[in-house]
Amino acid sequence: MASKAKLTGVHNYVKFKEETIVERVRKMVELRAQVDVPNAHVKFSYGNRKTGNLVPSVSLIPIADCGSNCACCANGCYAVRNIACYNASRAAFANNSAIARTEPEKFFREVDGEMKKNKWFRFFVSGDILDEPFFAGMVDAALKNPHCQALAFTKQFSIVNRWIDANGALPANLHIIFSEWRGLSVDNPHNLPTSRPVWKGELVPSGIWCGGDCSACAVKDEGCWSLKLGERILFEAH
Repeated sequence: MASKAKLTGVHNYVKFKEETIVERVRKMVELRAQVDVPNAHVKFSYGNRKTGNLVPSVSLIPIADCGSNCACCANGCYAVRNIACYNASRAAFANNSAIARTEPEKFFREVDGEMKKNKWFRFFVSGDILDEPFFAGMVDAALKNPHCQALAFTKQFSIVNRWIDANGALPANLHIIFSEWRGLSVDNPHNLPTSRPVWKGELVPSGIWCGGDCSACAVKDEGCWSLKLGERILFEAH
């Protein structure tokens, strides 16, 4: 029997006023235009309360680098609300976005170098797949580093689907999880793993609950790192 979610309330899902969202994103886009790309380097994050201290990540600008499917969640975007409030985070997102958009070869050369040094890696605590060449770069980085497990949540379903249609299965060490959201239609013909937020009081769908620490799950090969086709990870809407 389905039950209603009994959530802790530690991560409260809060919607922002549209003008607040627009202003924060605008500042990051302005910063992006100021980046001296030839002399800049990709900035990686080496841990926060979500990823832990063993999973470095690379992020882009929230919303501006997320594609059209993010419209459903933009007014409560975690990255805009809880990360982009910090000057250093805004600068890092803008820096990486500038490099990825203008010198993608450099972007992925430095991502490749970071993956070579680590057992685990995560794309996009903020941002999403920019386009098909960008996703091909992610795949190539995974193929070059079979020792490194790479994780990415995405709402850019069509880009991933077209790559699989043209090339077949994804590399075994590239864990792509399609992100569900209320009101968003998820085109998932290849039955890739999905993630779904659960709101307080709603009926809990079937799935595996997120442990809340990417590093802890990575070490144990649990949660998102071990999802099989058709499986779903659940987390509190935040």
